Amino acid sequence: MAISLVFPYNQAAGVGQGYYVAQDPLGTRGVVTVASTAGAVELVITRYNEPTFRTVIPAGATFSVSIGQVQTIGLLALGAPVTGFLYYFIEA
Repeated sequence: MAISLVFPYNQAAGVGQGYYVAQDPLGTRGVVTVASTAGAVELVITRYNEPTFRTVIPAGATFSVSIGQVQTIGLLALGAPVTGFLYYFIEA
């Protein structure tokens, strides 16, 4: 059964926040989408036995990635306050 999670975010400049932690130590597989409505935000995805995935999403942009072995998902506000939505569609 697939699970869809939605996390609205609103963070001050320089603030990092975790939004998802996998219950299974081996992680989950799914599609992560970040829709940044204000401010540039760095997406950080830690993975089991794989390199950490990092990318910057500019203000007003949307970014999606299909990725496996996800252990945690977090966002870091870069240089200015940020708002937007983080979506995680976990595949069964």
